[in-house]
Amino acid sequence: MAVPRILLAAAALTATALAGLTGCTPADTRPTVTAASSAAALADDGTDDLLDEDGFGDDLADDGDYAAGPVAVPAAPSAPAPECTAPEVDPGHQVVVVVAAGPAELTAQPARFTCTPSRYEATGTPAHYGFAAAGVTATLVDRPHEEAAKPVQLDELVTHLNDCLAERDPADPYGCSDNAYDVVLDPHGRIIRIAEVEVPTP
Repeated sequence: MAVPRILLAAAALTATALAGLTGCTPADTRPTVTAASSAAALADDGTDDLLDEDGFGDDLADDGDYAAGPVAVPAAPSAPAPECTAPEVDPGHQVVVVVAAGPAELTAQPARFTCTPSRYEATGTPAHYGFAAAGVTATLVDRPHEEAAKPVQLDELVTHLNDCLAERDPADPYGCSDNAYDVVLDPHGRIIRIAEVEVPTP
């Protein structure tokens, strides 16, 4: 009878040991958990080292200082304002620059408007313009006093022109200004109106 009890006791111990062994799995072992924790720690350490190397981590932290939202774009510079504006020429009128003047005709070149102080410069080939026999309306500008144009006799205007072309001081109260004149022609191409162009004071 004693032998069977010993065998039963041994069997019981074996069963207990087997139960303990079958209840353990690799996921439950401490070394595996410890290894995983160590790997995570190493990964964290590697990230910290990468961020701290050469101040790279500081640069990323500084990026947070920028405000969110659209970036302001500098306004484009406005276009410069024109220095002067070409005056409108009435129909039938033309501006010429006189290069010679006589009692019966004058020689002039077509004028082009510019933004220079003189406002007009001669262009093209000089042409001869006779005065209409029926009479010519002539005006000069009182430049020294900045007054409006005044009517004058044609011979007075021709004398004024010749003084300015010769670089002499003209009779008072008139002055010279590059000899630009607004002229109107009759159907035969003769001058019936001639007016000194009013150039604005610089």
